[in-house]
Amino acid sequence: MELNLKGIGEKDGQALKNMSKEREKVIHNSSTTPINVKFAANEVADALHPTVQHVKVVDIIEEGQDTKTFVLVPNVDVGTKKLAYFRPGQYISIRVEIEDGIYNRPYTISCSPKNANDNIYTITIKRRPRGIVSNYFLDEVKMDDKFAISAPTGNFYYEPIRDAKNVIAIAGGSGITPFISMAEAIVDGILDFKMTILYGARSENDFLFKKRLDELAKKSNLLQVKYILSEEVNPNYETGFITKEMIEKYMVNENSFFVCGPTPLYEAMNEILKEFSIPNKYIRHDALFGRVDLRGNDLYNLTVLTKGEEIHIPCRARETILYAMEKGGIETTSRCHVGECGFCRSKLISGKVKIFDDDICAADSEFAYIHPCAAFPESDVVIELPF
Repeated sequence: MELNLKGIGEKDGQALKNMSKEREKVIHNSSTTPINVKFAANEVADALHPTVQHVKVVDIIEEGQDTKTFVLVPNVDVGTKKLAYFRPGQYISIRVEIEDGIYNRPYTISCSPKNANDNIYTITIKRRPRGIVSNYFLDEVKMDDKFAISAPTGNFYYEPIRDAKNVIAIAGGSGITPFISMAEAIVDGILDFKMTILYGARSENDFLFKKRLDELAKKSNLLQVKYILSEEVNPNYETGFITKEMIEKYMVNENSFFVCGPTPLYEAMNEILKEFSIPNKYIRHDALFGRVDLRGNDLYNLTVLTKGEEIHIPCRARETILYAMEKGGIETTSRCHVGECGFCRSKLISGKVKIFDDDICAADSEFAYIHPCAAFPESDVVIELPF
């Protein structure tokens, strides 16, 4: 059967010509006033994922030796009227200018999401050896100081679709901060799962939020806390390190494991959980600073291409490229500082770098993209920032 297409092209051409005239007529007769319509979905997205939030410090709480909690509220004078909601276990990245440096550091939000509805965040900061930002907060920050912070971010949270109803949370030292947020959320009725916290510390004085954790555990049968001391003997606590046998006491048929603390804790738990043959989807690690065994003090030249400029700064073998840029006052985007979030992704133009525990994808690796927060120089290096 043959189709008769005679005349179709001519008719279509005439219709198109007429359509163009109609369109020009509509445009000509339309108002020049901009359409100020914001859809509900855009409003929700802006509220949950603001580009920046401006906050000020309204309270500083001593939590123990070299640890303080900072209470943050919106800085309405700079335009932030409402703090974004967050999921327990997420963090914010805070921007700090110290002398000539510009630093961004991630800190877990250590309160219930319910507090965000009252426009309150808390972050708990422990002093770190040679920690420029942690030392600045503990020694210099005072009431009414103002900062710019990111929206809440990170994947270290409970997800009912993914995680088991029985959670074993393994914490070391200041790694308790995401779990105090989860515990608060359980008591507030925001989260619905059973959580056993195995909390290890060197001494009794190193336990953070102990009084609060005990109070929360009394309020909910979904929550229990077990304390373990590694360098003290106390009849009220377990002694030693968190072991396979300790963990096994609180396991049921299906379990999720959340681990947060210093690198030795991660290393130990990785070996122990392998013995249980736990599927990877049931094991969550927080994005904390890793331990990198770099003793070299070689000094290299780092060239940074950004915004049409070529900036030269020194970078030592034992410090990340991002840290060198921060010290040099080079503004860049960063959040997690462990190669997870991807915000600092940059092009390696030349040079050799050493990379630790980076989540960069195969395509980025093939085309020489790196995360400066997880890359250490092994020669002079040239990188190009994404803006």
